Amino acid sequence: MDGLLLGGTGFAVAIVMIFLEVPVAVALGLVGVLGTGLIIGTGGAMAVGATTVWDSITNYTLTMLPLFVLMGNLAAQSGLSARLYQSMAVLIGHRRGGLALATIGASAGFGMISGSSLATTATMGRIALPEMQAAGYSRALSAGSVAAGGTLGILIPPSTVLVIYAFIAEQSIRELLLATAGPIVLAVTLYCLAIWVPLWAGWSKAPERARAMGAERIAAIRELVPPLGIFGLIMGGLYSGLFTANETAAIGATVVLLYGILARRLSWEGFFDAAMDTALTCGALYLVLIGANLFNFFLALSGLPFSLTGLFAGLLDQPLLVILLMLGIYLVLGTLMDSLAMLLLTVPLFVPIAQSAGIDLVWFGIFAVMVVEMGLITPPVGMNLFVLKTTNPEIAMVELWRGVMPFVLADLIRVGLIIALPAIVTWLPHHAF
Repeated sequence: MDGLLLGGTGFAVAIVMIFLEVPVAVALGLVGVLGTGLIIGTGGAMAVGATTVWDSITNYTLTMLPLFVLMGNLAAQSGLSARLYQSMAVLIGHRRGGLALATIGASAGFGMISGSSLATTATMGRIALPEMQAAGYSRALSAGSVAAGGTLGILIPPSTVLVIYAFIAEQSIRELLLATAGPIVLAVTLYCLAIWVPLWAGWSKAPERARAMGAERIAAIRELVPPLGIFGLIMGGLYSGLFTANETAAIGATVVLLYGILARRLSWEGFFDAAMDTALTCGALYLVLIGANLFNFFLALSGLPFSLTGLFAGLLDQPLLVILLMLGIYLVLGTLMDSLAMLLLTVPLFVPIAQSAGIDLVWFGIFAVMVVEMGLITPPVGMNLFVLKTTNPEIAMVELWRGVMPFVLADLIRVGLIIALPAIVTWLPHHAF
């Protein structure tokens, strides 16, 4: 079989397998090994498989992955994530729309720890949604805040998705983490506007609540100091150049462990659970990376990425058109699969095209993550919407669509701004030192 046809067939088979809920690692790895075997023989495929497994496990860049995951699990076992929403609700919940803002902030924090938009949406749907509805918030605003808030954590350091992108695209993880600063500020600002503007226009309902008493507010501030202090320490060290990305991961895990011990909020049982969750999560992530590398090798061997670059040859001198085409593809895929699966499938194909079009690959990584997450809340079939509908069946799908539309518009504005002003993403990583 012609290599190009084989590559296209393998890509289609991988997508179908993922749609059929075959684990991503199995789908990519199986297609990669079988496709490579058809091209260079069984012996060559086995040799490539053994080398890929070893290189993936021993790669220095990926040593930060288990440390970041451990930091998140220790934070969860120490109660940092559980107290985040309640503290923010006490401090700003009395304002009009305050609980929705607290949901956005807590979802970002939880998503940063869990590393999954779908898990964040399911969890916050159980925690924040009942409280907002009890306070008289409209269902559309409540559901939209939860669904949209679930997309923020993937972009906020430490981001396992960005670590994986850096590994596959061979980019600096430190530069990618630095590049998130501008988009994060934009995201928070635009999501606040997505809550306030409909309230001002009378399209949503969010009654004000009684302001918490002084003692309760002081207690809430105290609860916020540890997570904000830990985040500020490790990210400040990274942004200032005091820590490398790997050192940031190690210091973050150590600081969270010390906090849990000194505050007496981390038991031996909690530490053991965090260690086991880390081992299971990292085992799954490393399997995904091994599968992705096997799949990437097969695609490169088939010549499919280079053929696609050739097909885009007439557009390579117009990078804006290339970006808009990729944007459309990501939005469609976002209605069908999880963010990690999308990136693993598309990065091997899109990175050579972006590189040939002169697009900065650090910028492209941030763009891809932002667009992938936007696809998860884009009606009619964004994955976050289905998750929220499953955990809260009383919410009508029409209410979900209406609730997320201001946030989808905010995301489109954010993507448009980084396309028009790429320095929002690239200035800090390129001029930090």
